[in-house]
Amino acid sequence: MGGLEEATAMPSPPFSQHLSSGPELKPLRVIHPATVAVGDELVRPIDDMNAYLEGELIPTKLDRVYRHLHYAGAPRFARPLHRQKLMGRDVVITENVSEHLIWHRAKIFIKPLSSYLLDYKFWVDHLCCGSEALHKSACGFLLSYIWLVSRESDFQLARDEMCLLPKDLEWEYWVAFAEDFTRKVDTKHLGQVARRYQYGELRLSRLNRIYRYSPLVFSGRNLFRGFLSPSIWYAELFRQNFGWLLGAFAFFSVSLSGLQVALATEQLGSNADFHRASYGFAVFSLVAVTASIVAMILTWFILALYFYVSAKVYHRRVQAERRKAWNNEVL
Repeated sequence: MGGLEEATAMPSPPFSQHLSSGPELKPLRVIHPATVAVGDELVRPIDDMNAYLEGELIPTKLDRVYRHLHYAGAPRFARPLHRQKLMGRDVVITENVSEHLIWHRAKIFIKPLSSYLLDYKFWVDHLCCGSEALHKSACGFLLSYIWLVSRESDFQLARDEMCLLPKDLEWEYWVAFAEDFTRKVDTKHLGQVARRYQYGELRLSRLNRIYRYSPLVFSGRNLFRGFLSPSIWYAELFRQNFGWLLGAFAFFSVSLSGLQVALATEQLGSNADFHRASYGFAVFSLVAVTASIVAMILTWFILALYFYVSAKVYHRRVQAERRKAWNNEVL
């Protein structure tokens, strides 16, 4: 009987209502945006707080490919902000929780910490009475900030320079909060947080490959765009996917020049086997270069056709939905 009560008990906030240590702490102001974009619609948090919070906190795109996340990152804590700066990374703000702690080259995407996640009453009213996934995702997101902001230097960077923390948050409050949080949430086994937070930083290039080729999420859209395409410019796309061709062309050029010099020598100029090998390599080089150019042109054509058709279909769908919504309003 006790096990049943424990299984059905409502989850609690991952910190105490009255923090057990630290100085007098003033409460933070909880302010939500008036509207947020969800897909093609503007949603007001006051109309459906649960839907708003699920969109804000549940990393849906990463949950879909969780089985492959080991390919994109190691199961260890994210580095604190001062280490991110030391590594030469620029922090780029994102409001999409699925992009939180994803890095690409010299950038790392981080979602700011909203003040409502530090408010005990808000947790009781909205986060503890929602779905288990929402509660675990909120706990995991808080845990990610425990990783990122571990020292006062991290705190100053996060609040004053990067605008990742509420402006009225004080260092003493954060220390007391982090101490209380780590007593209530097992930061070793991580059973109380969403499974995405079993991993820290994730590499964008590998997430793009997972989204393009994994059977779990395979689709025409994902094949072209991946998880988060860093650029929609064709030049960037071709540079990323066909840059290796420059090395191949250089190899063929140097090799053919070497063969030409070798054929001009007395030792190899009269060697029939070397002549046949040179002839075969020359033909192979011409075919390979021609095939590569044709592949690039074909890829460009397919991309142009895909983006044109998808834009046309998207335009028609949005217009139809707007007309339907307008007609329903009039009726």
